[in-house]
Amino acid sequence: MTGEDSGEPAEVLPGTAFLRESLESAHSRPALVLLEGGAGTGKSTLASRWVRAVAGWDVRALLYAPAAGSTAPPDLTAVDAPALLVVEDVHRAPEGTIPWLRAWLREARPGFVTVVSYRPSELQDAACPLGRDPVLPPPLRIRRECLGAWERDRTRALAPEVLGPERSSERLADRLHLLAGGNPQTVRDLLDALKETADATAALQELEEMEPPVRLTQHITARMASLGEDATALVRAAAVLGGGSRERDLRRVAGLGRPTGGAGLAQALRSGLLEELAPDRYGFTIPLAASAVLAGVPGPVRCSLHRRAADLLTRGGEVPWVAVAHHHRLGGRESKWLRAAERAAEDPNALADPGAAVALLRSLLGRPDLPARAAGRLALGLTRNALLTLPSAGTVDVLGKILVLSQLADEVRGEIRLERGLVLNSQLCRSEGKAETERAVSELRSRPDLRVRALAALANPLSAVYGLDANVHWWERARATAEASGDSTDLLAARAVRGTIAVACGERRRVPGLPGRLPDPDSGMDSRRNEYLTRALSNAACCAVFNGDLRQAAVLLRRSATPWAAAAAPFITQCDRGTELLLRLERGEWSGLGRESRGLLSGVGTRADARLVLLHLTLAQGAWEDCVTLQPGPDELPRVFSQFPYEVSAAGIRIRMAVARRNAVEAVASADRIWHRLRAKGVWVWAAHAAPWAVEAWLLAGTEDTARAAVAEFASGLRAHHSRTAGAALLRCRALLAEHEGEHAVARGLFERAALVHERAGAPYRRGLDLEAAGRCGLLVRPPDADAGGPVEGPLRDLEEAVRVFESLGASWDAPRARGTLRELMPAGHSGALGGATADARGRGRPAYGDVLSPREQEVAALAAGGMTNREIAGALHLSPRTVEQHVYRIMRKTHAVSRRHLTTGLTGS
Repeated sequence: MTGEDSGEPAEVLPGTAFLRESLESAHSRPALVLLEGGAGTGKSTLASRWVRAVAGWDVRALLYAPAAGSTAPPDLTAVDAPALLVVEDVHRAPEGTIPWLRAWLREARPGFVTVVSYRPSELQDAACPLGRDPVLPPPLRIRRECLGAWERDRTRALAPEVLGPERSSERLADRLHLLAGGNPQTVRDLLDALKETADATAALQELEEMEPPVRLTQHITARMASLGEDATALVRAAAVLGGGSRERDLRRVAGLGRPTGGAGLAQALRSGLLEELAPDRYGFTIPLAASAVLAGVPGPVRCSLHRRAADLLTRGGEVPWVAVAHHHRLGGRESKWLRAAERAAEDPNALADPGAAVALLRSLLGRPDLPARAAGRLALGLTRNALLTLPSAGTVDVLGKILVLSQLADEVRGEIRLERGLVLNSQLCRSEGKAETERAVSELRSRPDLRVRALAALANPLSAVYGLDANVHWWERARATAEASGDSTDLLAARAVRGTIAVACGERRRVPGLPGRLPDPDSGMDSRRNEYLTRALSNAACCAVFNGDLRQAAVLLRRSATPWAAAAAPFITQCDRGTELLLRLERGEWSGLGRESRGLLSGVGTRADARLVLLHLTLAQGAWEDCVTLQPGPDELPRVFSQFPYEVSAAGIRIRMAVARRNAVEAVASADRIWHRLRAKGVWVWAAHAAPWAVEAWLLAGTEDTARAAVAEFASGLRAHHSRTAGAALLRCRALLAEHEGEHAVARGLFERAALVHERAGAPYRRGLDLEAAGRCGLLVRPPDADAGGPVEGPLRDLEEAVRVFESLGASWDAPRARGTLRELMPAGHSGALGGATADARGRGRPAYGDVLSPREQEVAALAAGGMTNREIAGALHLSPRTVEQHVYRIMRKTHAVSRRHLTTGLTGS
């Protein structure tokens, strides 16, 4: 494949040290770099980067591409050393190129580095790019640079760069990497083809149905044309069988004997189309190449290959019936295909490849004489597999089509509907999931174990679909069903969901099923018990984070992370990974958190957590344009954040930003909306994540009575329920009311108590906000011209500590705001620990910063680059909009930034 000049993840340029040493002077020893790699591995890209690198060293570079129709070789006698010569693609070069190269290297001049790129598989002798026995003089330094497939992490890094976080996910990147075999050019071509997809789910589905990239198809076609008849038959057989196949199996499907088959396989390996994946296992370097091969196979030949493949797979041992059915169908054997499909439905290993099982179901659904029994069994297998694994939207859609089959028994239909509903609700965040689960309850009268499963899911308090009273109602039905059945696992499930309700609500009384009273999941238990226990621990950990019990959350995550969960329940493992992001956010472990969250923004089980974390980070860091982009619209909040505490927290961010922008209308509308939702849900501990900001919104709008009524309702809701976060939030709400009434001493005391709660919980950012407010109120208690000593020291320490906390976290919106408060309210003649920084070098001794940004200009630039307006920056830094406008003008001039968005580049330079 050609076209290797596309972008790729940044990395250290390989071979740089060797090139720099060899090009140090005109007297350096001559050097030869053999740059080898298969098609699409990035040889041209690397050579181009070397050419750009040496240009910065004041070294001349010459590029000679004889295969591309370049003219005669360059006249090197007129070129002064040091110099770099790149000769590209000698495997396709015309006659005369290799002799010219050999002659040049035989007399290689000091100070010259010659780079020769080639594909080993397309040389007459793969080990001899310059022909056999070239004369290479002793002074010539020789280096071989071998390029191959990327590691998976490089594909993971490139995917979000090309597709953006909304269309990319680790699952998509991993699947794409597998199909491309890590080949850099194929990876880039596939990513380019997915740029127009709506989201990560659609991108994954499109990837599964995508034709091989044009570049790959052209390369495969050209290589196939160079093969003999036997090698062609073996490559086609490998394409039909897929994966890695034994030589014997390839020969049987190709219809070849041992001698001819062995010789044909050797030629196929030399061509680079096949490679030895393991001892006696042969397949494609790029798995997607199999589709490109099959596209060029005539229909009758392809049918024969599939028939021989089906016969081979049924000869003995454990038969992969899904694969056999696939081959029979493509071989045109309809009756055998239907029989194999029925056998696949009985096969416990049929779901080893869920994608193949889905494809088989799709093909069965297209039949007028559909074998409903086989389809139902396969669908049951898929549903039992789907909830704990990571199914695609295609799986769920196929299961929906199965449900309309009139031949299905009620209990089969009910189980399929149940699992489909659970996947829709928990993994794909589609609103019809709960309705499907409710319908399944009525269809599962004869299956108490599945009824308990459905009822326990409906009782989960994290969902916003039902209020707390309804959750308790569903739990009571689950308990009654479990007690009637007497099954110990059903009783455990009912007990566990009751514990989740208690943890979520912060119940003060102890109830059965609390996580501390549940056993740990164990590989010795049956999978149902393990699933209930793991899910209960996972849900409880999430609730503990939102309730501020961060130590308990960490313990629960450790208990949930068992070998069983990693192997059998990857979806729950991914959910825990998302909870870990939230835990790090609350703990103030922000280093690298934004980058990791962006990588998980479209992941199943992590998308809501990652998005919520990024909303918090972008707001605190002043990246308001990013925050607005990530923020769903008011009507979209329940869909994007289908679990209620996430919705409340996201609404709190929306209100806080509107208040900061002094947009009272939007702030009040958002506050009213989420308060109505909180009242309907009835879990008041979660109001902690929106209540303080809602109170600020109502006070901003002059509706103090609404604010007071909401705080009273919040306090009433916490009489039977409690959490650290809710307790601190109630203190903050009361402090805001006191501050609004001018009772600054009372407000300061309440803010300090809230800060202490957050300090004990280990939540530094929340503590910093409380300290900032406590310091502000403490300084407002006294008139600005009061004596500098005495009680003012405490408030100053609070504000200085708030600034320190914010700066340590990288909260570049909060830190300047707290410094501005300190600067504005600091008594005359007083100098605190941050006096020099807060004063921005006031007075006659102000240093001349010249073309370097002053500390104040750096604060303004950071906020402007994040998307804040001059008026918003003025409010944050306690400056006039006119002063901010002057700062921005000077910043743009000093950094040469073409827009406010580009100020981040100027900041890096300064």
